[in-house]
Amino acid sequence: MSKVYESDVDPDEFIRSFREESSQSTVKKENENKTETPARASDSKRKKVQSQPLPEEDEYLDTFVRNMEHMRPLCKYLMVDIHPDFIRKIKRVLSYETGPVCSTKAYINNVLAEHFRQYENFINKRQ
Repeated sequence: MSKVYESDVDPDEFIRSFREESSQSTVKKENENKTETPARASDSKRKKVQSQPLPEEDEYLDTFVRNMEHMRPLCKYLMVDIHPDFIRKIKRVLSYETGPVCSTKAYINNVLAEHFRQYENFINKRQ
């Protein structure tokens, strides 16, 4: 047989106390949201002003960030170690774009593909 414990806590009062606390916190959050709305509106205006990329930025994003050529390769690549600082910087670059972006791995492949295309004459001369 199990033991029955007597409790001095009134279950109805216990539940009522939680309801009162949650309703008070909801009122506080609503008041905070009302005061923050004008600040957020000015932030969104700033973002719209800054969202017009320069031609160089747009070219960079098209070449390295929006290029999905290396996103899902047909064959598997050899794994290599990349410095963690480089990974953080790449992720920061990728986070600036609001549309579809490539993965970190695809970004690195895009950068290397552009590098090899740009220095193709020098690289082929060495072979």
